[in-house]
Amino acid sequence: MNPSLSQIWNEITSGTAKGYARDLAARAGVSEAELVAAGCGDGVTRLAVDWVQTLPQLEHLGEVKVITRNDSIVHEKVGSFGKVQITGTTGLVLNGEVDLRLFLGHWSHSFHVRLQSRHGERQAIQVFDLHGEAVHKIYRTDNTDAAAWEALVDSLKAADQSPGLSVLAPRRLLPPREDAMIDVDGLRASWAALKDVHHFHGMLQEFGVDRHQALRLAGDSLAREVDSGALAQVLHGVRDQRMPLMIFVGNAGCIQIHTGPVQRVMEKDGWVNIMDPHFNLHARSDLIASAWVVVKPQREGAITTLELYDAHNRNVAILCGERQPGTPERAEWRALLTNLAGISASKAA
Repeated sequence: MNPSLSQIWNEITSGTAKGYARDLAARAGVSEAELVAAGCGDGVTRLAVDWVQTLPQLEHLGEVKVITRNDSIVHEKVGSFGKVQITGTTGLVLNGEVDLRLFLGHWSHSFHVRLQSRHGERQAIQVFDLHGEAVHKIYRTDNTDAAAWEALVDSLKAADQSPGLSVLAPRRLLPPREDAMIDVDGLRASWAALKDVHHFHGMLQEFGVDRHQALRLAGDSLAREVDSGALAQVLHGVRDQRMPLMIFVGNAGCIQIHTGPVQRVMEKDGWVNIMDPHFNLHARSDLIASAWVVVKPQREGAITTLELYDAHNRNVAILCGERQPGTPERAEWRALLTNLAGISASKAA
């Protein structure tokens, strides 16, 4: 174990650290999971979790705060678990405020973390992948069932509580296939003929095309690049029009979803924030490299989304208007995205 990690963790536990664990770990050249594991015995308990068996038990905790993030955007919701569905290594949580899509093959290292902060004690169950990247975090709130929380953590405690952790090297980003190898005409025809938005991912796989690459090749009628600052404009628009929407933010192991209106939108120090009572969003504007308005046809009429990408062309968020299954998209949502200023085709290329 890198001896400096225990020192960094001590600074975190004492409240003297300048920054979040994820950022402090990156500065030290390690993953966040390695830094957390250095705290085993000092506010950190290593857990041994079969998440297929444990996820349905989480509803006994009552209210919790769930956090899912990637490098660019943090998505926080307050609610409770329930209505868990698991098939193989994929799962759903469809319990209103807690709305998750789970890819459990990435849920590799789990810890219970107990820290003191200026707001008092904070407790969380933190999950990381094999590379040490955070997948999902579940925080205890003032309204969490304390006895159920303590019983769950105690039941999951691993036999090995030694500090330290071995993780895989950072995930390699593979370049997409050359554009010349893609059947662009076939892709466009298949895209235009979509009858169900859920078939979009399968279409990308069928043509062997990267998602961002597909947007570039689709043509303006299906995907149009707009200013990378479109997130703030859209959030201010839905707030002002009191228009409910859906916001998807995720990573390889978890996608977390907010459905409903937003009330308090703030821009400060390069961040775009939503600061609502049960939903917070924090997006670093400088890490959103491109934004696209994307049209996906289906039986009830097209679905229009705003998709955000980082500098590595990885999707970091998707926004769409709230709608009930089987009903058309809201005209005011489509108008909001249609009115976003586009980027010329020459620049997009």
